[in-house]
Amino acid sequence: MLLTLSGAFIVHRSAKMNELLEKFNEYKDISNYQIKYTLANKTVIDFKLKQTDFPHLIGLHKLVDIPIIGQFNDISNTTVSAKFLISKIKKESQLTENIIKNSVYFPTIEQRYRNFSKENLLTLTYTDAIVDFNASLIGSKLRGDCILFENRKAKGYNYLSIAKDAKEKRYAESFFYNPTDLYIKNQIILKVNKVQIFDKEGKLFLEDIV
Repeated sequence: MLLTLSGAFIVHRSAKMNELLEKFNEYKDISNYQIKYTLANKTVIDFKLKQTDFPHLIGLHKLVDIPIIGQFNDISNTTVSAKFLISKIKKESQLTENIIKNSVYFPTIEQRYRNFSKENLLTLTYTDAIVDFNASLIGSKLRGDCILFENRKAKGYNYLSIAKDAKEKRYAESFFYNPTDLYIKNQIILKVNKVQIFDKEGKLFLEDIV
């Protein structure tokens, strides 16, 4: 809609911003960044933030009442991949903020969705790490053997689970929020002594020695 005021045109946007697309574009800025953690016991945790990790990191796979997500979760479906979901997010077709928020399962990922940002992912570099994570202690389905976490004081915890694929290569499995220290209790926690982040060209973007 266009309105005039003293001969000037003022544009009013009636359309609401698509936050899901905004979150993807923000994540895309740091996709293909390589992150390397050196822990207190000299263990090195090394992984890349892949663009195709986005749907799982933000929790879209849990919204099973959305048809395209149901197809994505079906291992026999070779068409609807993470790359396919991302193409729909970019086109704002079948996967938008309004669509995911209308899912009856959205409350299960709401805090995760709200906390997902480039800033929160990168601030997890200034943290400690859970190693040899024992998911059975809390009945978790996480595959990661290492979890980075940030204590946000009264606001709870942000977590980033790092898992290994079939080739023993590490990847970012899941970003999530929990208001308690549930994932920390009775786990082995090590200090992060050194963090290095390399950009898409392999150049050192950040280095921090604790």
